[in-house]
Amino acid sequence: NPVSFANLKSGEVVIDFGCGAGIDLALAARKVGPKGRVIGVDLTPQMIEKERQSETEVGLPAERIEEQVGDIENLKLPDSFADVVMSNCVIILTPNKEAVYREAFRVLKPGGRLAISDMVFSEKIDPAIQGRFQSTWAGVVGGAIAEKDYLEIVGRAGFGQIKIVKRHFLTSEELFGMSTCPGTEFVPAPDPEDIEAVQGKVVSIKFTAVKP
Repeated sequence: NPVSFANLKSGEVVIDFGCGAGIDLALAARKVGPKGRVIGVDLTPQMIEKERQSETEVGLPAERIEEQVGDIENLKLPDSFADVVMSNCVIILTPNKEAVYREAFRVLKPGGRLAISDMVFSEKIDPAIQGRFQSTWAGVVGGAIAEKDYLEIVGRAGFGQIKIVKRHFLTSEELFGMSTCPGTEFVPAPDPEDIEAVQGKVVSIKFTAVKP
């Protein structure tokens, strides 16, 4: 989770891009404390509702966490507002990563930080294979781009001090499990040859960056 390397401080304002059920939000809220503010943005109302239920279950005061149904490519938040933008394997799913990182840059204060966990390829992949992954639940792989291209997008948005915290190369078992998570009765299992073709090239990266 990005909270583990975001170096959150008491009183900071944190935005979670694609907050889902709110696990990272809850962790962040504990880090920034009662003087801080944590905002979760998710595209689906269902996930926002789950997040609110999670708040109750873990006993966090509702005023410590805010939720917004919204598009991380076009946020309804003011400029130079937050200390930290974090995201956990969500930006890969967006069709316009450039817009996402421009928005992150816009809402961060000068000196504000990114803490991102996402999926990339270690090199460019055959577009036909990538397209077949996009047709299954492994869209998280299908939406990946080469690490070099991804980090260039971050830099073009204006960020500096881009630092890779950790890389993890996914195994074939992890890739297969990811692509068949809902069950093969719902989505077809990927071709074993396609799994083999991307073996050792799908990377989970954790990185930080700073708005000058």
